[in-house]
Amino acid sequence: MRALVVSAVLGALAPVAASAQEQEPAPEQQRPTKAVPSLPKAPKLDGDLKDFPGTLTLKPPASMDASASFTARAGWRKDILYVGVEATDDQLQAGDVLTLTLFFPDAGATASGHVFRFAFDGKRASPPESGTSEFAQKLVDAGVKRKDSNLALEVAIPARALPRIPAVEPLVLDLCLTYDDVDGAGAKPVPVTNCKDGSMVGDALKLPDDFRKGLKLKPPEGVVALEGQPDGWLGYGVLHYPLWVEADAPLTPGLVKALVAPNAVSAEKVGVNVPETLSLPDGRPLLAVLTGDNPYTSDGKCNADKELRLALYLVKGKTAQRVLEWPAATCGLGRATNVVLDEEGALSIGYSNGPTINFAWSGDHFERTELGKR
Repeated sequence: MRALVVSAVLGALAPVAASAQEQEPAPEQQRPTKAVPSLPKAPKLDGDLKDFPGTLTLKPPASMDASASFTARAGWRKDILYVGVEATDDQLQAGDVLTLTLFFPDAGATASGHVFRFAFDGKRASPPESGTSEFAQKLVDAGVKRKDSNLALEVAIPARALPRIPAVEPLVLDLCLTYDDVDGAGAKPVPVTNCKDGSMVGDALKLPDDFRKGLKLKPPEGVVALEGQPDGWLGYGVLHYPLWVEADAPLTPGLVKALVAPNAVSAEKVGVNVPETLSLPDGRPLLAVLTGDNPYTSDGKCNADKELRLALYLVKGKTAQRVLEWPAATCGLGRATNVVLDEEGALSIGYSNGPTINFAWSGDHFERTELGKR
């Protein structure tokens, strides 16, 4: 399901060639959506859907091959998305699994969905290939009730367990439910689903702006998507690298790295001379974070397909904003041998192959300048 979602996103980004003689394309039509309703109170997660209003109901198209069917309901309250499902199966077995996939198509080209799985015994582990973190899986709570051939399920998905959501664009959501119907040992599952090619059949869903406002996040301009983490939130720009951080507690160098780059690289181990911290002329601290793969091997050879990246984050209390991202080691530049920030806010990065790259402080980020270039 996630692979289909990613394929759909990449397909949507493919350029369309047009000749000069062709007419101007018509404005892109917005995808029709249905609003996810606000719930008057939080449903009790006991598998009894009597306290779950049915104001928004989802159903799969009729299937001639499956002996199972389901109806689903969705609603939200505070910062939690609730989903209730009632499935009917003539042979309810351990292999009958309900997969719930969530994806916000307007969260950026690098965004992906989250996948959660359930059966009559409760939560099941998400498939490793789905990329759904253990943190998100643990946050999701569910109540299940089984009676004869009926399975009722109530799921609570906190905002931090959601996949990456748009920071500004409408919260359009594909909520895909797939019930794998297995009618005997060794039998091939027959999927019953309300989605096709990673998107909902018919209208998509949309959470209101109030859902996002309830998170009380204030990302800077340029952040296009938000993603929950165990210790805070990340804000992403157009590219994959985090642009902004808001933590639950005052940020330390270790916490910044844990949030923006859990696989951060040690400067000493990769042979680059990058200080962990720098200070702007007004005393505000900058934290250096190294990521990527070292292009230089132990015998001195260089792999042009690899590089190390340096990111500088301006830290203030519980927030940090990326002010520079630049190579720290490439085959062309060599390794960063010195990083100097002077009292006027001019930053220079010297490399082992000779060049020195210069930057000037521009209020809230560094901009490259040709002054002093060699």
